[in-house]
Amino acid sequence: MDYRKLPHGNEKVSTIGIGSGSLKETTSKEIEDIVTYSMEEGVNLIDTVMYDTTAAEPINNALKGHRDDMLMQIHLGVWYPKGTYSRTRVPRNVKKGFEQELKKYSTNYADIGLISYVDRVKDFEKIMSNGIFDYAKKLKQDGTIRYLGISSHSEEICKLFIETGEIDVIMFSINAAYDFKPSWGKLNLKNERMELYQECEKQGVALTVMKAYGGGQLLNEKTSPFNHAMTVPQCIQYALDRPGVVSCISGVSSKADLDEALKYYSTSEKDRDYSFIASLPHRDIMGTCIYCNHCQPCPSGIDIGIVNKYLDLAKAGDELAKDHYLKLSKNANDCTNCGVCEKNCPFHVDIRGRMLKAKNYFDKTNSVKK
Repeated sequence: MDYRKLPHGNEKVSTIGIGSGSLKETTSKEIEDIVTYSMEEGVNLIDTVMYDTTAAEPINNALKGHRDDMLMQIHLGVWYPKGTYSRTRVPRNVKKGFEQELKKYSTNYADIGLISYVDRVKDFEKIMSNGIFDYAKKLKQDGTIRYLGISSHSEEICKLFIETGEIDVIMFSINAAYDFKPSWGKLNLKNERMELYQECEKQGVALTVMKAYGGGQLLNEKTSPFNHAMTVPQCIQYALDRPGVVSCISGVSSKADLDEALKYYSTSEKDRDYSFIASLPHRDIMGTCIYCNHCQPCPSGIDIGIVNKYLDLAKAGDELAKDHYLKLSKNANDCTNCGVCEKNCPFHVDIRGRMLKAKNYFDKTNSVKK
């Protein structure tokens, strides 16, 4: 295991961390085993934001007696009023949600406290004016948060927070599909993104990486915006090579997923090389669902990310995806076309259109099966 130091402190962070978002796809026993195994392998960073609270208890069980061995990245502005992810900018709910997060994990502090999912200037202005940022700073002063940060998909918002001089960590979406744009038949790095990475390194703001695999789409030739599959080690290497990056947080749903990420350390430099992407065609990933579930909560109770994931997997030839979809308690048939989800989506996905496609696709294949 390799470690990188948080610039504003002395803690060393494992260059691979765990994202909790996909853990709900397995059993409580396996979740506990995954977290325990990760610590045995030297992983010491976990991000706790998730679609629902299914994984919270087994994570807590795994951390009993080992809390100080794991750096926990806990979000402010996220709460689970009905057991399902919801984003809030109401100060009292931000406070209540954060206190509930600490209680869930039997802890009285967050190693990294992130103001969650800030992508718009109006949202930034609200956070700065309604007391949320002051609350976060006070938590750090009190020691309840050791490192203060944000999570975002926007270079502009990240720079606004960096200018406050208060930010220690930014959780940011980084992969080759986001960083490059086609120009004159070649791929060119987007200047604004590289400028952000360089500014983070200059100011000592650590970057923890989300979406390193593009929601898994970069790993599949049929779904990759390059029309060419990258490997997990290549994706991780790409993220870790960006200035300012200290850790790549991998979403895992099984021990096999974690092992796949940990193979990075035993893979040769040649096999981690990603330079081939410079010669590949590229399409913009904007408008593509990467299953992040920032669109939640759905008024109808649909797990939108998982519905989209099963649709893409089924179309790519995964025969089990259809069965998984049909076992969902709520699916695309329950969509009321209200459009609430689309207002929350950072990637401007036509979610209502996707729900209609899922409904038609799975209804058709199910009727053919019958």
